[in-house]
Amino acid sequence: MLSIIIPTYNEASNIEELIKTLNSTLSGEKFEIIVSDDNSPDGTSEIVKKLESEYPVKLLLRAKDRGLAKSVVDGFKIAKGDFLGVIDADFSHPPSLFKKMIQTLREKDADIVVASRLIEGGGTEDWPKSRKLTSYLAGLLARPITPTKDPMSGYFLIKKEVIEQRALIPRGYKILLEILAKGKYKKVEEVPFIFRDRTAGKSKLTLKVNGEYLRQLIHLYGYRVKKILRSKEK
Repeated sequence: MLSIIIPTYNEASNIEELIKTLNSTLSGEKFEIIVSDDNSPDGTSEIVKKLESEYPVKLLLRAKDRGLAKSVVDGFKIAKGDFLGVIDADFSHPPSLFKKMIQTLREKDADIVVASRLIEGGGTEDWPKSRKLTSYLAGLLARPITPTKDPMSGYFLIKKEVIEQRALIPRGYKILLEILAKGKYKKVEEVPFIFRDRTAGKSKLTLKVNGEYLRQLIHLYGYRVKKILRSKEK
């Protein structure tokens, strides 16, 4: 079974269409959709509640300790699936790609499948140079932690066992990087996609989010050093 986690905050303009699109895309699969909402004031949760009787969707309403990565991890905790997927609510991630991601995980016996902007066939659409530079530098800083081309992606699929008994510390927006640094896995596959800016609503990228990413990097570098030292002691 596949559990799809959708972290949301003020996504009333997108969430119904995304749930309907995922339901159509995943026809033939056994799945559930968990909308992990950070107590959106725009009515996102009310829309999800109305859809629960018609689609395999359930609402996780989070009133405290909000944040995208925290929303995803809380969604993982209540997920029933053996496979866990994460997708943004704003259609910057094409829902149709989930079929290929599932197929890749099964056929290539992968533990993690990442929708990647940074392999052949992938890319970004209509990004200003400043955003491209910020994204490039963020990826460069993460390179010593993982060989994965696009560890900054917010669109991915994992086997549940990858994160079982792993102490994830969710910060900011980059939960995949945390999983790649701490998860239990052997094989990562990447599939290309074109990242498109949201179709409606407002971007949530802020200076605070970038600061949280830097704190996450410091923690993961320390975690990696300790892991290397422990392996040398054995």
